[in-house]
Amino acid sequence: MPNKTGILVYALRRTERVLLAGGHLKARRNAWSAVVENRQHAADRAEVAGLFPAESDSRRRHA
Repeated sequence: MPNKTGILVYALRRTERVLLAGGHLKARRNAWSAVVENRQHAADRAEVAGLFPAESDSRRRHA
């Protein structure tokens, strides 16, 4: 017997397909992909700022 989480995820995805038929589902997935990409860019910027603290401080002063 499948676990409760698997059943819940399946049910939510089925419901999503029915409610967001057509282009709405694709638009929602594209929007989520953009959110994930923006988070990755922010993480990359934070990592670089940690590697070059003097550069990030000077940029803040000139901005």
